[in-house]
Amino acid sequence: MKRLAIIVLLLASNVASAGEKVAYLNWVADLSGQVNEAYTINGPQSSFGMFCSTDKCLFYLHQALRCQPGEKYSVLMNSPPISAAIRMECTLIGGNLFQILEPFDQVMKGVQNGETIGFAVALQSGAFAANTFSLLGAKQAINRVMQEANQSKLKKQNPPATPPQNQAPKSSARDIKI
Repeated sequence: MKRLAIIVLLLASNVASAGEKVAYLNWVADLSGQVNEAYTINGPQSSFGMFCSTDKCLFYLHQALRCQPGEKYSVLMNSPPISAAIRMECTLIGGNLFQILEPFDQVMKGVQNGETIGFAVALQSGAFAANTFSLLGAKQAINRVMQEANQSKLKKQNPPATPPQNQAPKSSARDIKI
């Protein structure tokens, strides 16, 4: 939970920033720096995608459903390779409500094959809110976002070496010619 809160803070600070956007069929990879996003849209108020930082990647639904931040709900996911009951946690990011989908691995399996993925969320009225999203271009957009996160992580772990200032470079025996 603490780790999710850190990710949410990072996301909230970067949701509004614009960067390079690369289209992959029906998906977009938004490469804006510390946190990148791959997503697809279904109508004016519904999207499905992934936020990815150097530390973690999260799948999300963003739809016109009222939920309470911090509350967890059940959702049914269906795509050609997998049908599963998964969890989502309502999270406020940059003034918008997102439903973070878990477990990550099951959602990743869902986007691996096929042309569509669907989610059904149980409503208090007893009905279901169902959304279907295109997966055309999903693999490429998600791979690009994950690749960017990995490169950022490597840069963070291995910063470029800078020689100490005001210090003469050390010489070795092969550097000296007589």
